[in-house]
Amino acid sequence: MHIRCGILALVALAATANAVVIGNPSPSLITKHDTSTCPGYKVVYKQDSATGFSASLKLAGTPCNVYGKDISDLKLDVRFDSKNRLQVHVQDAAGKQFQIPSSAHSLNKGPGVSSSGSSLQFSYFQDTKKGFGFKVSRGSETIFDTTGHPLIFEDQYVEVTSNLPSDANIYGIGETPDWFRRGTTNNTKTLWAHEASATLGNNVYGTHPIHMELRNGKFHGAYLHNSHGMDIVLDSNAIQYRMLGGTADFYFFNGPTALDVID
Repeated sequence: MHIRCGILALVALAATANAVVIGNPSPSLITKHDTSTCPGYKVVYKQDSATGFSASLKLAGTPCNVYGKDISDLKLDVRFDSKNRLQVHVQDAAGKQFQIPSSAHSLNKGPGVSSSGSSLQFSYFQDTKKGFGFKVSRGSETIFDTTGHPLIFEDQYVEVTSNLPSDANIYGIGETPDWFRRGTTNNTKTLWAHEASATLGNNVYGTHPIHMELRNGKFHGAYLHNSHGMDIVLDSNAIQYRMLGGTADFYFFNGPTALDVID
């Protein structure tokens, strides 16, 4: 994928900030409302393929309509893109939500492999209260897990939340003068690229919705292919993506080294 330069620039910028004193967290782009009671979605159809599967999701209860109108019908595409890369894409079934056109930013996708040929595993579940959720695993270790958090998908707001270990080792997210290792308590990274002064903790020019995590001596990464303004919030042992629109198009990278993820 053509994100190497962005990551290296981010690393270089973050590495220069180690001498500063951390101040207040950066302001949020989105005013947060309670979405904990939203119904989530349920899987109503699934079709396997040689490199993954597709599924239809339907709203599992009364719409929340917190930021806009809940989209009732979604499509899930899971593709084992290569041995160490997995795509999980949740989009509106009608295809009306904006997605980054390949003419503007082309992704270097792999040929696709079978699930048995991948070093990453995907599984989904149906919670009675939170609806559809999914996990991405590397062997016996789960590296992305939405358990306990409903998927929110509205015409002007998309929310995906994954659990994190306590005091997780997170790197990346945005172009921000900040500590190289990101704080995981009350830390909001607002991705809204604009020319701004290098105020501590605030996004500057670049929008890089990708993070790496070091866990048990191994790195993995997650990239969100979405150009909308968003807040990525690290707090309460979770990472939460709050997007102003578009789709939830994730790519997961196994690593196991930081250079493997960046490459």
